[in-house]
Amino acid sequence: MAFLSLYRKYRPETFNDLVGQDYVIQTLRNALKNERIAHAYLFAGPRGTGKTSTAKVFAKALNCKDDSSFEPCGVCDNCNKISSGQSMDVIEIDAASNRGIDEIRELREKVKFYPSEGTYKVYIIDEVHMLTKGAFNALLKTLEEPPENVIFILATTEPHKVISTILSRCQRFDFSLLSVSNIVKRLEDICEKEKVDYEDDALNLIAHSSNGGMRDAISILDQAISFTNGDITAHKLRDMLGKIEKGVLRDYVKYVAENNTSDALELINNLIEKGKGVSRFVNDLIEHIRQLLLIRECGINNDLIEYPPSRLQLLKGESEILDSSKLLRMLDILTNIEKDIKFSNQPRLTLEMGVVKMTSPEADDSLQGLKTRVAQLEYELRQNKSVRKDKSVEKNTKSIKDEVNKKDEVNKKRETKKKRKKSKAEDDQKIEKTNEDNSIELKELKNAWPVILKQVKNNDIKTNAYLKEGKVAKVEKNTIFIEFPENKKFHRNGAAKNRKLIKKVISRVLSKNCELEFVVKGEYNINSGGDQTSNNKKSKKKSKEDDLVNIVLEMFDGKVIETDETIIDN
Repeated sequence: MAFLSLYRKYRPETFNDLVGQDYVIQTLRNALKNERIAHAYLFAGPRGTGKTSTAKVFAKALNCKDDSSFEPCGVCDNCNKISSGQSMDVIEIDAASNRGIDEIRELREKVKFYPSEGTYKVYIIDEVHMLTKGAFNALLKTLEEPPENVIFILATTEPHKVISTILSRCQRFDFSLLSVSNIVKRLEDICEKEKVDYEDDALNLIAHSSNGGMRDAISILDQAISFTNGDITAHKLRDMLGKIEKGVLRDYVKYVAENNTSDALELINNLIEKGKGVSRFVNDLIEHIRQLLLIRECGINNDLIEYPPSRLQLLKGESEILDSSKLLRMLDILTNIEKDIKFSNQPRLTLEMGVVKMTSPEADDSLQGLKTRVAQLEYELRQNKSVRKDKSVEKNTKSIKDEVNKKDEVNKKRETKKKRKKSKAEDDQKIEKTNEDNSIELKELKNAWPVILKQVKNNDIKTNAYLKEGKVAKVEKNTIFIEFPENKKFHRNGAAKNRKLIKKVISRVLSKNCELEFVVKGEYNINSGGDQTSNNKKSKKKSKEDDLVNIVLEMFDGKVIETDETIIDN
């Protein structure tokens, strides 16, 4: 007998054999039981999830001679013929190769004939989305009002490509990807029937590699049996699939945690020399980091990761060497590498650049890299602060104990008096030091001036326009003199009106209290240190005197001559 592939040999024959599509199976069983058979069904979902198998099981149940259990018996002539593809009442059509209007017209002619062997004539149209628009339109009328005892089952992996008029005339069933546990259970059953030795980790690896498709999983198992000669181990399976060893992935994560760029690059080099592809390493590492992140955030008792308990414990220990922010950063870099290598002529270089970014955060100038470095600094500061605090508490506790032990009742009053004197002296020193610390340095103020202007602008752009025309001229203790040019008196007055805001900003930036004086160059001698009010009065008085002299000169057509003040005094 010719060899039969496992996925064909173990194709589901009854509803009980179908895996993972519970709501679909339950609905179809109830339809049979209650005689609520629709004239058209649409089975939609990813490849390998059981759409065509379910359609054939349903067709057998419709035409089975033993209808007592609403389950195909598998032994009657109708069941056997449908299973072998020899039934004249169950017609399977591949829409990918029969997609034209002529094929659908031929189907419409055949639909008119009654079932020859069973109760229903069932048309199973696979990959129905491949039909042309004309073919869809030709099928539409027949699908809407088919002859009695004719049922259409349309299967597709891309339901969005099926025109809406067809969708509206079908009962739709969405098939989901299968869970790892469901796939493993089915693989174990097949291995026992085929008398194949296997490791649990190996079947788990097959289930993860199938991406939720049962047909893919069984095909990988079929290949693995041939490759391992019936003794399936995880190590042999990884070689067959080109998977990266878990130990290698663990080593890489350790190198990233240690910021060990050299060993990480050496690991990549060794993998490539062994023939491992860059894409394979990146894909496997992404899945590995995802598992570590999920375990770190959700623990090992969750349904997000389907692995044996021993494997979960290993992942838990590994997840503790990196925090979530670093794992997220690794995933961000790896997903970018995954996209870039698809269009790169040098995928190895792209991967090596990403490795350097992961192991050397200072080399990563991306936003995520900067966030990582800030988080690391915050962590180190918290650690240092905690250490200093612990040492301070320990030191203070020891000092208090020593002080208590040394004291006695005899000299308590004397010690109290001395402490009062000492405390007063220390307070005086502190007050002097505080006053000294609160004084503002001219250099400090000039360095901070751009920041002050920017913060003033953030609060009031108009005040900023006034203030930027002036400059810091002098500081006396905590009094700041801001000088404006002679032609900027308007700006001086505007800044003075907003004295409160400017003072608040400067005090906040310098962390020191201050007073402000706004002066105009020429009206106040900055170097003299004189009183501004007095100078202003003198300036105004001199201005009035000058105006009077000018009036007299104009009235008498006179001129000013130089005088010898010594003669006048005598």
